[in-house]
Amino acid sequence: MKQQLKKYIEKLLPGDYLLPAVVCLLYDTAIYSGTQLLTEHWHHWDLTGRLERQIPVIPEFTLIYLLFFPFWIGNFLLIGHLGKEKARRFIRADLIAWTVCGVCFLLFPTANVRPAGLEEGIWTELLELVYRMDPPTNLFPSIHCLASWLCFVVLRREESLPVWYRAGCGVMAVLICISTVAVRQHVLADVAAGILLAEGAWALAGRRRK
Repeated sequence: MKQQLKKYIEKLLPGDYLLPAVVCLLYDTAIYSGTQLLTEHWHHWDLTGRLERQIPVIPEFTLIYLLFFPFWIGNFLLIGHLGKEKARRFIRADLIAWTVCGVCFLLFPTANVRPAGLEEGIWTELLELVYRMDPPTNLFPSIHCLASWLCFVVLRREESLPVWYRAGCGVMAVLICISTVAVRQHVLADVAAGILLAEGAWALAGRRRK
């Protein structure tokens, strides 16, 4: 039984990727939850601007917003099978990015005001469920955008994967970024910061010490 379980786990996560991946996930969770607890009663800035107020809320984009989770988890597992160097670089990039996020969440706490009076419907009910489960804090940079874009950055030049898959990851990453604004979870500044942080962390993680 133990051997079967071990083989199953190794199919999902190679042995040398398992521990770094677990540490990475625990670190990310600690950063997100810990900073929310620390800043709960602090002043939060609302970066919502005139442009965001003119963009209509599109509850249907809640589906794309939620598809982030299988997209991210699937690619997180996939990256572990792309070779030690790429997997280790991804872990380094993730840790760098989340460290920067933690600093931002502490030094510049952000929040927004959720829209009220939305038309009734199944998508609105789903969106309101998201609102109840996910408090409107720790917004800058957007974790949704950071994590989805980082997956795309890692995979976009991976020639062992089909072109259609890499292109699909790019399209999905863009749609996820759009969804964060369309459902009023984030503003454009959060999106831009998430994308730039993903690019910067990946570049920094690839630098070799002399």
